[in-house]
Amino acid sequence: MKNRLGLALLASIAWAGAASPQGTRAEKRSAHPAQIVFVCEHGAALSVVSAAYFNKLAREQHLDVRAVARGTTPQKDIAVSARAGLKADEVPFELKRPLALSRKDAAHALRIVAFTPIPAEYSKLAPVETWNDVPPTGENYGLARNVILKHLRELIRQLRTANI
Repeated sequence: MKNRLGLALLASIAWAGAASPQGTRAEKRSAHPAQIVFVCEHGAALSVVSAAYFNKLAREQHLDVRAVARGTTPQKDIAVSARAGLKADEVPFELKRPLALSRKDAAHALRIVAFTPIPAEYSKLAPVETWNDVPPTGENYGLARNVILKHLRELIRQLRTANI
């Protein structure tokens, strides 16, 4: 499965790097920074924690990629467990309220990381990876955060290997 994901990432990178009538990859990046889209059902917990930590790690490692959190059926507010956990960890998050996954999000994504099933149409716009081993933050924030961090370190390693 990792090989398939790696091949999908390389294919998306090759596609993104190809010159087009609209401009080069570098020109597109300046208009639309490269991004990873994290998606959970309500856009309120796992995706928020993942995007916050990804952005922290990316800044620390000078990686020119940003992450956003989205939901398939967004709820009204960020989950209390995610908000409290990130605050205790002193990791800032930018999202004020959960937002729905959109075609625009997917079209600008290097990768979509899903914690929940997403509509098949999105896999035509960006490679989709599923992290189905992460427990809910409401059950055990610390464990969820640690599993997310393990995945994030591997994701960042892959992005670095691909010279993103």
